[in-house]
Amino acid sequence: MESDTQEITRQYRLNFNHREAFWDDPIPPEITSCVTGMKTAGTIDRTSLLVWSLLNISRVETADLAFQGWIRILVRTSADFDEAALKRDISDVVNGVKRLRSGEKAHGPDAGLPETASGVVHWSSPVEEMQAAP
Repeated sequence: MESDTQEITRQYRLNFNHREAFWDDPIPPEITSCVTGMKTAGTIDRTSLLVWSLLNISRVETADLAFQGWIRILVRTSADFDEAALKRDISDVVNGVKRLRSGEKAHGPDAGLPETASGVVHWSSPVEEMQAAP
């Protein structure tokens, strides 16, 4: 009898908030609607927009904001999983959301989000299981 074990998901911790005040900036509904692709009537903060935006990355199944200023990201993996490409995509999203101006008007489906961005995203190693919050 043979057995086969394959990884199907991987979990990451994205440390994005280093006590930067702009993560609490209000983002107007026009921008939120363009970024999320859904009609939005309310104002959300930049952090919430980041979480929503991460869900638009292929392979990202969940993105959950933790109360300590980090995001838990669960991704689907397979034999062709490219971790470096995933990290670049997430870095682009983080930098794009950082650059949004809270008062700017949207001008299209990708308003405020650059096609490419450079920068550093602080990653922890993949974790096998979450630790219970104290």
